[in-house]
This record gives sequence, C-alpha cells and structure tokens, in this order.
Amino acid sequence: MEKEKVVFFLDYANINRAAREKRYRLDYHDLLQYVGEGRFLIDAYCYVPINPRNEHRLDGEIEDLWRSGYLVTTKVGNIAGGTYKCNFDVEITMDMLKAMYQVKPDIIVLASGDADFAPLIQEVRKAGIRVEVAAFVETAGADTLLKCSGFINLAVYYAGYLAAQANGADAEHMEDPFKDLIQSQVYEPDEDDAKVALDVLSSATGVSAPDDIDEPDGEPTINSREGGLTDGNH
Repeated sequence: MEKEKVVFFLDYANINRAAREKRYRLDYHDLLQYVGEGRFLIDAYCYVPINPRNEHRLDGEIEDLWRSGYLVTTKVGNIAGGTYKCNFDVEITMDMLKAMYQVKPDIIVLASGDADFAPLIQEVRKAGIRVEVAAFVETAGADTLLKCSGFINLAVYYAGYLAAQANGADAEHMEDPFKDLIQSQVYEPDEDDAKVALDVLSSATGVSAPDDIDEPDGEPTINSREGGLTDGNH
C-alpha cells in the first residue's frame, strides 16, 4: 500500500514558547520523525524569528534544524519597547498554498496554535487535503482545533518521548552489569597457572615438570597409553 504524502510546517516561535511555558525541551528532530512515521515525508518547513538585538543567538538552533531536515526561513523582527515582534503568518500561508497546488500532498501538518490560521486550514481542506494541527491544548486556538482535520497533542507526544528516553537509559544500565559479569567469568590462565597445572600432571604421571614452558612447533598432547607428555610433531 502506498504511503500517504505529508508536508510539515513548524511555527517555531509559537511552539517553542508554549513548550518553555510547560518547561518542556522539545527535540525537533524527533518531532519530525514522529510526524512522518508511517508516511512519506516530502518536506518540512520551519520559520524562526531573529531577535534584532542579538541576531546570532539562535545560530546553533538554526543549524540543528537544517541538519534535522527542515527548510528554515528566518526573519529579523522589529523592536517594540523591551521586546520585538516578528510575524510569519504571510510566509506560512504562502508556502502552504504553494504546497497545496504544486506538491499536492495527502496531509499537511501545521505545528502552531495560532488561531489566525483557521481560515487557511479551512481553505486547504476544501482542496481535499487533510490538515492536522500539532500543538499544546492550552495554547491552541479554539477555532483552529474546530477547523482542523485532526489534532496532534504535543503534550502526549512529549510524554511518549520522555518514556522512550528513560527506557533507553534503563537498557544501557542493564547491559553494563551483565557485561561486567561476563567479563568476570572469562578465565585466561597465566604462566604461573600453567606451571601449577604441569606440576599436578607430572605428580600424577611420574614425569617431572620442566622449569620453563617452551612453545614447540606442535601442540603438546597427552599420551594416554604411556601416561606422559609428548610433542605433537611425533
């Protein structure tokens, strides 16, 4: 069965702000894998506002987003008192409409709780495309939740993400003790052990053990008929 084609749009400021309010640290690479699981992910778009007072503060995060597979759009905001404003409604709307007409995906996932996108969601759905909204319930606009085709609760996603991380850590902790246990049971005789073994064997057979252990060309073997050690070459 052919996988459904999906395009992902991430309103970074909206989702990141909501996550910070809940003291969540979202892994946007993992989120992208989650959204595309069992589907054919065509592309992912991310929109990041830039603080005009510190334009390089998010350089690391932006690079990580690119590495994770996002097409990142940035824009420097406008200073407004002690903060700044930066709105991506127009850019997101234009890119979603382009995807609707040019890419024609089966599903568009919009990660944003912004209620201003409700008319856009309705328009895209009229074209026969399923629109899923990914957001936190507390910060998602009521009209957005009403108009979308399906809702991805990011709080539920994050709980599953933390559980998976915890299970992975537990598995690593369980592997280490077993590894140490196995290593503790591995016995490698040293030269003194070999001498003791030869002394015991010579006592039992009546043949004196040599002072030094040589390594002849052939492996030493036990001659069961004569009760002594013989060279494997003979």
